[in-house]
Amino acid sequence: MAVDQDQYRKKLFLVLTLLLTAGFLMTSLGSYFVSRKSLRTQILSTELPLTSDNIYSEIQKDLLRPIFISSLMANDTFLRNWMLSGEADETEIIQYLSEIKNKYNTVTSFLISEKTHNYYNAWGILKQISPSEERDLWYYRVRDMPFDYEINVDPDMGNKDTMTIFINHKVFGFQGNYLGATGVGLTIDSVRLLVEKYQKTFNRDIFFTDSKGTILISSSNMSRDVNSVRDMPGLNDLASGILSGQGSSLTYKHKGDIVHLNTRYIPELKWFLWVEQAEKGRIRQIHTALMVNLGLCLVITLLVVFLVRLLINAYRKKLEIMVKEERDLRLINLGQHDEIIAKNKELVSQNSQLNEALDQVQTLSGLIPICASCKKIRDDKGYWEQIESYISARSSAEFSHSLCPDCIQRIYPELEP
Repeated sequence: MAVDQDQYRKKLFLVLTLLLTAGFLMTSLGSYFVSRKSLRTQILSTELPLTSDNIYSEIQKDLLRPIFISSLMANDTFLRNWMLSGEADETEIIQYLSEIKNKYNTVTSFLISEKTHNYYNAWGILKQISPSEERDLWYYRVRDMPFDYEINVDPDMGNKDTMTIFINHKVFGFQGNYLGATGVGLTIDSVRLLVEKYQKTFNRDIFFTDSKGTILISSSNMSRDVNSVRDMPGLNDLASGILSGQGSSLTYKHKGDIVHLNTRYIPELKWFLWVEQAEKGRIRQIHTALMVNLGLCLVITLLVVFLVRLLINAYRKKLEIMVKEERDLRLINLGQHDEIIAKNKELVSQNSQLNEALDQVQTLSGLIPICASCKKIRDDKGYWEQIESYISARSSAEFSHSLCPDCIQRIYPELEP
């Protein structure tokens, strides 16, 4: 019986532990998966697009000022009069370009004349452009474009071929005739510094590519050392689709980790801005919270099982005491019952004896016919018996014979002293 109770308690503790563990585990995992899904949605639909918008806004802000400067230069009366007057004094335009560069803190300032094909900058005449020179084709593209200005990224010949963002603006005479192109250049490092700032702030990989997917600018801590998005594992199959659109938000896998990506096309630069973030770093916080919750659930489960065990043991002891008291009381009652039975038997025996004595008394009571001479007694059947036989048959009395003093005197007078 005790073995069955121990097995029952063990099963009870096991079932209780499993129920508590399953309940806590389902609650914690449910919360974990909901939080992870919410985080993924937040990263993909809010955080990355917001970062992309901020970077784009910063770039536009950085480009707005040089666009304004190049527009002022293209419409400057001095510059147009100098070109219309035959570009006689080169020092005047060189000094002008130098003042623009120093005043507005640009990397370069330039002017190209359609008439002389001279390439002027803040240091003098850099060269004469030619349609046969591949590096000069940008000028002819600007000359033929339908817009007044463009933003272009090219190596700066006057600055050791440093990658520079040029704002190229057409110059027209007072009669609307085309005179050439002027503008300023910004170092691409300003964009790189912006990328570095956002990379450190949000711990994301940020980079720019051209329309072919070649990486032009990237954060210094970019996790993959490649030159093109077409060579990035996980992105190589998606790159063509991304580069053919204006922007996208998607998720892909890289080395077993989920990466969220947001892209957008920057028409001013003809670049694509890529902002991506690995999920592992962000999920780590939720995973840590899950481990903490599971630890707390384990502690609570063990505590509840321990308390239930204490309660069961206390109830068991109390029940054992009650059973023992009931058994003792039953034994006491049983002893009293046996004693009562014994007393009853004794009383029955005594009552039987009394009844027998009463019967004997009743037998010897009443009118007994006795002979006046021989002293015989007549029984119920009419026979005469000696008095000794009669009494002996109806009682437990026994007789011994002797002579009384009168009879001795009468029968044996000689024996009388």
